[in-house]
Amino acid sequence: MKLLSYALANEDYRIIPSEDSTATLEAMVKDLDDDALAVTYPQNVTLTNLYYFWLAPTLTYQIAFPRTRQIRVWRVLSLLFRFVLALTLLIFLTAQVITPTLRELVKDLEQTNGKLTFDLMAEYGLKLSIANTYCWLLVFYGFFHVYLNIFAEVLRFGDRVFYKDWWNSSDVSSYWRLWNTPVHYWLVRHLYFPCVRAGLSKTTTTLLVFFVSAVMHEVLISLPFHMIRPWAYLGMMGQLPLVWITKALTKRLPGTSMGNVIFWLSFCVVGQPMAILMYTIDYQLQKETMMPLLESSSNSPVAAALH
Repeated sequence: MKLLSYALANEDYRIIPSEDSTATLEAMVKDLDDDALAVTYPQNVTLTNLYYFWLAPTLTYQIAFPRTRQIRVWRVLSLLFRFVLALTLLIFLTAQVITPTLRELVKDLEQTNGKLTFDLMAEYGLKLSIANTYCWLLVFYGFFHVYLNIFAEVLRFGDRVFYKDWWNSSDVSSYWRLWNTPVHYWLVRHLYFPCVRAGLSKTTTTLLVFFVSAVMHEVLISLPFHMIRPWAYLGMMGQLPLVWITKALTKRLPGTSMGNVIFWLSFCVVGQPMAILMYTIDYQLQKETMMPLLESSSNSPVAAALH
């Protein structure tokens, strides 16, 4: 995503005159170094500039970024301590609550010969909901609030808006705009606006953005598990009806908190726990399917000759 943004942004800089791009940068970005203001395309295409962008906690490229005056060492140490604390709590909840619950699920499925029932899924979904919510919040805090700020502080990166108050979202679309601003800005800049300029309607463009985001979520989950399943993709695309429903509720009932309630229930009670259960079940089935094949291959004459 960073390399694509780097290429597309520099393509824009080639088309736009240097004077216009510098004036736009000065108007939009504050706290720039004096040296940064003097840089124009193609002077920005250097290894130093590229490496800084690679390490900076942002996904969208521009010639210069706002910078702080100095590195605050005590803030870096404080952030490191908080990161270790959040990681420790995450490991504790995973080891003490989530992993034993999923092992119990596997045992119950073995006793029922893999038969899934509504009662079974509801029971384990509720068991996971609270611990999963805490884990989700710890991951959010550890990554967006601590990890990205560590890199920002060390690199003197001045733009620290990595998220906004997504927990107060009155509709689901607000959550997706607020909870991960680096990805949101990338999608808006390199996908949404180009599609709108190409003549696509806003509704079609929104569908396309959700589709791309859904595919990216699925790839991030499927690759580590070495299996392709549709659950993350379906979970993302399933947000579209909730977007329309919560928007309609907000328009019809101004000031209502129903949209916020739907958002929290859909994520913490239904969406994420169900996704964890489905991936666990599929991973276990794949493991049981592959074991006989691995054992037979290990006992083959070819494998014996290799050993």
